[in-house]
Amino acid sequence: MPPFSTADLLLAARIEAADAANVMALAEASQGAIRHTAVQPVGGGVAVFSGVGSPMTHAMGIGMKGHVPVADLERMEAFFRDRGSSCLIDLSSLADASVIAFVQSRPYSLVEFNNVMVRAISPHEHFSGAAGVRPIAPDESRKWARVVIEGFSEHLPVDDAMLALMESTCGAIECWLAEDAVAVGGAAMGAQNNIALLTGDAVLLPARKQGWQRRLIQARLAAAQMRGCDLAVAGVLPGSGSHRNYERAAFQLLYTRINIARHWT
Repeated sequence: MPPFSTADLLLAARIEAADAANVMALAEASQGAIRHTAVQPVGGGVAVFSGVGSPMTHAMGIGMKGHVPVADLERMEAFFRDRGSSCLIDLSSLADASVIAFVQSRPYSLVEFNNVMVRAISPHEHFSGAAGVRPIAPDESRKWARVVIEGFSEHLPVDDAMLALMESTCGAIECWLAEDAVAVGGAAMGAQNNIALLTGDAVLLPARKQGWQRRLIQARLAAAQMRGCDLAVAGVLPGSGSHRNYERAAFQLLYTRINIARHWT
């Protein structure tokens, strides 16, 4: 497959829009677990509130369609502040300069970097088998939520509120379990605008380095192909095991997201 151009602004805008739509779908699905979910379009992207501390509470896709007025960005900040949340932004490195200038003029702090990895999906490809990996049954959403949270938190106890929130998202995405007699990992996939968004990859500590994430990736690529998606996208921490596993699955680094936060005193 030919490499993607890291200067392809149209492709980056398409990916950011798909990811924003996926987060909105997750927030809508979580309304049973979080009563005060809210969404506000801003700067070509979206701000989502799904509870203080929720991984879905953030703004993304901002500045991918050109200049964003300061007044719009100030309304975005008020959207989070009025709900008792810090203003959290997943900002593409390809965002318009107006957004960069705005955050530079405010006391934002860096949270982390995420690399956006992309892969083309051909309708003629053959994806290798994924032994031990399967979609969840309708009554397994809590089982899936628990193993994913435990995979991310490792030694920390599973919080009941977070468990309910994670379980609720199964209404908007497709979820997979990895099993070796018992559940050892899980992952999810959303599909928006023919883009498969691979998320939630988590493997329990004792089962790592056994190829489970590779199999979870292959299973979702096969499912994305069946759904007619032409692209698959994943966000990973730079230099992580996930970064390397996605590269091995023919994903390419396209751009970086900078996760930033403004806290209110």
